[in-house]
Amino acid sequence: MTTYRVEEVADGFYILRVNDRYTRFFEALWEIPEGITYNAYLLQTPEGDVLFDGWKKPFAALLVDALEQVTSPDRLRYIVVNHMEPDHSGSLEEVARWAPEARVLGHPLAGKMMAAYPRARGRFRPVRDGEVLEIGGERIRFIHTPWLHWPETMMSWLESRRVLVTCDAFGGYGIFEGIYDDECTRWDDAVRAMKKYVVTVIGHYRDWITRNLGKLSKLGVEPRLIAPAHGLVWRRDPKKVMEIYESLARAEPVKGKVLVLYASMYGTVEMIVRRIACSLSRAGLKPVVYGFTDSTRPLVSEILTDAIDSEAIVIAAPTYEAEAFPLIRFAAEEICWKASDGKRVVIVSSYGWGSVAAKRLKEVLEGCKYGVIDVIEYNAIGPAAIEPSEAERIAGEVARAIAGGAGG
Repeated sequence: MTTYRVEEVADGFYILRVNDRYTRFFEALWEIPEGITYNAYLLQTPEGDVLFDGWKKPFAALLVDALEQVTSPDRLRYIVVNHMEPDHSGSLEEVARWAPEARVLGHPLAGKMMAAYPRARGRFRPVRDGEVLEIGGERIRFIHTPWLHWPETMMSWLESRRVLVTCDAFGGYGIFEGIYDDECTRWDDAVRAMKKYVVTVIGHYRDWITRNLGKLSKLGVEPRLIAPAHGLVWRRDPKKVMEIYESLARAEPVKGKVLVLYASMYGTVEMIVRRIACSLSRAGLKPVVYGFTDSTRPLVSEILTDAIDSEAIVIAAPTYEAEAFPLIRFAAEEICWKASDGKRVVIVSSYGWGSVAAKRLKEVLEGCKYGVIDVIEYNAIGPAAIEPSEAERIAGEVARAIAGGAGG
C-alpha cells in the first residue's frame, strides 16, 4: 500500500512526501532495497500558493489528493519545476489539469523537455538565473544549478524564510519514519543514504557540486532549512550537510579505508581475498569487502558508495572468456564513471590458460586516471594457488603496496 504524508515544516510551508517501496532499481539501474521518497513542497501566501516539484507519474493522482489537503485549484498560482526528470515531473500534467490557471515556471531548457505534458507546456514561462518571483510578501529567487544533475536543474531560494528547495541536490535514498534529519536516530545512516544517492546519481558531475556550492556561497545563500526532493529535510545543521556534500564532491577519503572488490567462481580468488583483508587489517587499514560468488551478489550501488571515500582499492578478478570477469568489469567501469579521482589501485588476477583480466582492468582504471600501483597475477590451476603460504605472500604484497603509498 502506498502511503504519503502532508506536514507543515514551517509556517505555511508544507512537505508532500510519498513513499515509493515499489522501485527496486532507481533509474532502472541502482539497487535500492531501502526504497525512496519523492518530496514536493507547497508554499501558501495571501496572493495564492506555489508548488515546488512533484512526484513520479504512478503517484500523480495521490499528489492531487495531497494537494487538496492544503490548497485548491483556484489558489494554486504557480508550479515550479526545479528539474524535469520524470520522478519529479511525472505528475505535472495531472496537476496542471487539476489547477487549470496555474502557471508553470522553470529553467529555459525545461520548456524544451515538456512535449509529454501539453497542458503544462502551454502555460510554461522560463525564469532567468537569479530572477525573483514576488508573491504574497514572499521573495523566491531561482538559481540555476546546472548538472545537479541535468543541465536544466535549478533551486528555489525562499529568501525571508531562508529555505532552500533543492530538488535532487542534498537528496538521499531511504524511507525514514521521520521527516527531518533530527528525527533520524542514526545520523550515519542518513548521511550514507545521501552519499549513496550523490555517488550513483550525481557522481559523474561531482565537479559541478563544487561549482554550484560556490555559486550559492557568493549569493549569500545560508539556509536554515534544506528541502530536497528525496529523503530527509535537513534542519538540524544545514551548514554541516553542505560541508558533507562538498566533501563528497572532492571524494575526500576516510583515512585507512580500502575498498576490496572481488569475484570468485570456484573459491580460489575468495581465499586469496580473505587473506588480503586480514593482511590489510594487520597493517592498520580498514578493508570494506564486496564479493561476487556463486552464492552472493553485492549491490553495485553500495560498492560505489564505499568507493567514493576509500583511500585505495583492491580489485581481484579471474579471467573469463578472454576478458575480465564481467561483473567486476562493469563495477570497475562504474567506479570510473561515478567516482573517478585518481585513487591508488592494486589488481589481483587469476587465470588458467592465459592471463587477460589484469590487463583489461588496468586499461579501464588507468583510462580514468586511477593509479594502478601493483598488478599481481597467478595461475589458478597451479598447486601454489591454493597454498596458504602463497596466499599470504600475495596478501602481504597488497598491504605493503597500499600502506606504503607506492605510486601514490
